[in-house]
Amino acid sequence: MSAPSPSTPRQRTCRACGKKFDYPVKGSAATRHHCEDCVVVPPETRKILERLNQRVTQLERQLASQSRRQPSDPAPPAR
Repeated sequence: MSAPSPSTPRQRTCRACGKKFDYPVKGSAATRHHCEDCVVVPPETRKILERLNQRVTQLERQLASQSRRQPSDPAPPAR
């Protein structure tokens, strides 16, 4: 099987917001790592958004793995 040509759009995930987008698309401001919406955000802010998105994704995975392990155990009552 041959590798896709460099000009063939591929589905990418934005590091800042997590949105799926095609890259490269002619006329689009999107980069390899950021969608069209996030590429206009100042780099300092985008870096913070990337860290927050990464942490949220990590927490979602932890919750998903915990719910698969113990689906029937109720949570302890809050005090």
